[in-house]
Amino acid sequence: MNVRDLVNFETPPESSPLGGQSSSNHMLSIPPSRAPSPTNAPTFSRRASIVLIGMRGVGKTTLGTIASKALGWELLDTDLIFEQQQGVPIAKFISTYGWEEFRKVESKHLETILPNNLTGKVIACGGGVVELERNRAILQRFRDHGPVIHVLREKDAVLAYLRDSPQYPPFLHETAKEAWDRREQLFRDCCSFEFVSLTMPVPPAPKGFKDIITPDQTFALKPVEEDFFRLLRFIHGVDTKKVTLSPRGPRSYSLSLTFEDVRQAIPVLDELSTGIDLWELRVDLLSSCEPTFLAFQIAILRHHSPLPILFTLRTVSQGGRYPDVSPQNEKAVKIQAWLHHHALRLGVEYIDLEVVMPESTFTSVVEKKGNTIVMGSYNDWAGTLNWASPQTRHLFEKMTQLHVDIVKIVGAAKSFEDNMALRQFAGLVERSSTPLLAINVGPEGKISRALNPILSPVSHPLLPRAAGPGQISFYETQSILYLTGLLPAKKYYVFGRPIGHSMSPTIHNTAFSYLGLPHSYSIKETATVGELKEVMLDPNFGGASVTIPYKVEIMPYMQHISRHARVIGAVNTVTSIPGGGLSGDNTDWRAIKSCLTRSLTPANVVTSSTTALVLGAGGTCRATLYALHQIGVINIFIWNRTRRRAELLAEEFSKLDPLLRIRVLDRLDVQLPIRPLPTMIISTIPAAAPTSSELIDVGLRIEHLSDAGGVAIELGYERRITRLLSLAQEKRDQGIAWAVVEGIEILLEQGYEQFKIWTGRRAPARKVQEKVLEVYEQRRGLQSPPMQ
Repeated sequence: MNVRDLVNFETPPESSPLGGQSSSNHMLSIPPSRAPSPTNAPTFSRRASIVLIGMRGVGKTTLGTIASKALGWELLDTDLIFEQQQGVPIAKFISTYGWEEFRKVESKHLETILPNNLTGKVIACGGGVVELERNRAILQRFRDHGPVIHVLREKDAVLAYLRDSPQYPPFLHETAKEAWDRREQLFRDCCSFEFVSLTMPVPPAPKGFKDIITPDQTFALKPVEEDFFRLLRFIHGVDTKKVTLSPRGPRSYSLSLTFEDVRQAIPVLDELSTGIDLWELRVDLLSSCEPTFLAFQIAILRHHSPLPILFTLRTVSQGGRYPDVSPQNEKAVKIQAWLHHHALRLGVEYIDLEVVMPESTFTSVVEKKGNTIVMGSYNDWAGTLNWASPQTRHLFEKMTQLHVDIVKIVGAAKSFEDNMALRQFAGLVERSSTPLLAINVGPEGKISRALNPILSPVSHPLLPRAAGPGQISFYETQSILYLTGLLPAKKYYVFGRPIGHSMSPTIHNTAFSYLGLPHSYSIKETATVGELKEVMLDPNFGGASVTIPYKVEIMPYMQHISRHARVIGAVNTVTSIPGGGLSGDNTDWRAIKSCLTRSLTPANVVTSSTTALVLGAGGTCRATLYALHQIGVINIFIWNRTRRRAELLAEEFSKLDPLLRIRVLDRLDVQLPIRPLPTMIISTIPAAAPTSSELIDVGLRIEHLSDAGGVAIELGYERRITRLLSLAQEKRDQGIAWAVVEGIEILLEQGYEQFKIWTGRRAPARKVQEKVLEVYEQRRGLQSPPMQ
């Protein structure tokens, strides 16, 4: 696999914001597309070229530059190609020959460029490419082969840019706004997907800078890169954000956003996401269903949260606000269908289809769903559904025959017994291959929400309104499960010596408490690893963090060890296996990898020439080398006081990959024999001597840090500012994009990974970080000894 493919389209390790015309009217003012996009007709090759279309100024060239660097593909900008082949700027060509001639020549270029560049290219098209019908036909044919992505940006920002741009003469017979409004539907007729490139504050390029994007600008555009590659991974099925759905597997939860505008939720989005696995965007509750408004709503939600999104347009008869649609009302049917196809074009991970909608709409969306998961839903707000009747079983079977991925049936509880009937029904259909989400609404139905194991809808006090009657919070569901014996309290520990000042209890106990989980976490310090056996045999034992000196010694006690931990040669996470036995894993490398990939800018995407420098050759160096290898770095240098120890480590890890080259440095206080200079430097050694507060100087100098920018990571957290991090900060002060990752951040990341392994839930990162930093600063104020 190509190194860039490994970085940007990585398979899971175990297996190898608001533009547009807003309106309070829920009915669209534009007609449905005359040529609906075949959103999933082909399965694209990962090498299929990517075509970007959209208005001038939306950032197609910038986005194309980011994508081409990340993928290692050539960027073809049709405007630049036009100027190169005609020998004059576009503005001069148009002023000389006119717009009509420009469009003819542009079309000839398009007829050549697209068919001859089917793979390995990012192609950014001119803003008016959709003006000619033959161009639209070319784009529509291409989308059967590869993704054609309509790029949007905030309308006011783009129009301001067009007013000030000297590149083109004014539009012919219309304003830029009129051209935008007219072309918007033409772009949607031609695209297979739509991407909103949210405007980021980007520093200006210095005078005389010739490249398209400076390193500092790429750092500012990192969020755009992340959002765009989230869409590409979804398109190619590499990461579709699927939630594990099993009646006997980990429980999953969803939360309906009931805001009129997603922007209102941003300040509390982190708190709202506590414990949940999926957002339900209640489109019928938004202030508008206008397509560009919807595109920005979804883009904003994605930008602020990694969770998948369920697109729901709930009709009045099904408990929502969108008007009911009669099959006889052709216009209403077309609009409802268009909105659901628009959701597919936006790349939503889940979509809700009401079983009462016109069958033609239902089947057309299922046929075009691509990697989107379809939830077929039936909501009985009248209270006539009887869980024990044959009609309910027939309803379930009818929905499965419609080829949905999840069946959702909502009844209304009049008594507690209705919840028992629901669970009996769920048991009858449990063997079906189609997962069932089944709940009862109303006060008497609250228990059904807690007992439902699949995407159970929960509420939150910070929502403007509940999505349905009888909803309870995630915290309340955990309390109910604990009181009914379905969530037993587990004991978790940190194993090691000395560990008196470990921050791990603060991390995990804070997370347990905030999520309402009944577990506990404490310190277990022993003289030998053998003394831990009795603790691990306790039936209430849930798992443990393992630190020095037991990361290797504890491995013989494991019945299962992950592939990652075996390669690294150390276990830092122990988990009790349901039914008996212990499993060992390593989350150190995951934390390092996460911080590296999050901090690297698009300008420093990993290539075959990327270099990394690792300081130290101890146990954490092993996890560091593995993390670097996992993101595709093949040129690694190690410095260690004891050269022989570094050499043995280099010899061992070089066997992982024939392309991997790990070399050992003798000294750091000289000009480094590394070309290009490292864009990743990771220190695995203590920042200060154990008996002194002075920072250890191993000889690293500011000239050793690349002028192309990079990321500096400190694994030790006994000091927040170290020699390495101060050098990186000095580079930042010079305007060079070096990211700084403190040891406390690595500690938190590996703890979050452990928490997810043990509980199946994401840790409430912001709350945990706040508490850990509070305790950390208190201990520093007391001048406590170094923490493990």
